[in-house]
Amino acid sequence: MNGLTKREVLENRKKYGTNEITGRKRDSFLSLFIESLGDPIIRILLIALAIKIIFLFRDFDWYETIGIVISILIASFISTISEYGSSKAFERLMEDASKIKCKVRRDGNLEEVLVDDIVVGDIVVLSSGDKIGADGVIVFGSVDVDEATINGEANAIRKEKGDFLYRGCVVYNGKAMIRVTKVGNNTYYGRMVQELGRADITSPLKERLNNLAIIISRIGYVGAILVSISYLFNKIVIGNNFDINLIRETITNFSLM
Repeated sequence: MNGLTKREVLENRKKYGTNEITGRKRDSFLSLFIESLGDPIIRILLIALAIKIIFLFRDFDWYETIGIVISILIASFISTISEYGSSKAFERLMEDASKIKCKVRRDGNLEEVLVDDIVVGDIVVLSSGDKIGADGVIVFGSVDVDEATINGEANAIRKEKGDFLYRGCVVYNGKAMIRVTKVGNNTYYGRMVQELGRADITSPLKERLNNLAIIISRIGYVGAILVSISYLFNKIVIGNNFDINLIRETITNFSLM
């Protein structure tokens, strides 16, 4: 198998695209920090801070106001640092993956090219220890493949002529040649990366924490309403010894209310 010619490589790259996998644009630290302020618990603290600021110049309760500000900053910074660190680690992982070299047959010669340079139609030569660089069908030989990357199963699976191999999987043993059928974001691995990079996808743990935060916030709202009603009843009704005239006078005192 002679593989593609240089002209065919250029044509196929133009027609089917490159083998580069592109994730979603990485958010800046500032944008992640602003996004963290939308957390339900943070929103409660922001509302509390707004109320404290409104009454700050009357009560001069600086300590509690500063305490709320510090709580918001600490919670937001921890969340932002975690998200930003994960994004950077994912970016480094993708950069390292793009430096892998693969053996391909072109113009009758065996060449080593970067994984991103593989195109549809390339004949990729695989042997023990190789990481598969693109989706393709076996046209010669047979190999045992670890597909844990795409299905989580650590057991080696026997693949023979006519079977499909997927990018990201590792060859345990054997030798084979595959004809590349899909590259880049169109590969099975590429679609997985795109799904993981989606902004609207949340991990099960984060989803459960968000649900917990919503429950806590609802309890907080109910508690705040009950405390407010109890406080007003004590000040307006009990404080006036249930005297209807004093109660009416207190209620109509807008400045006091």
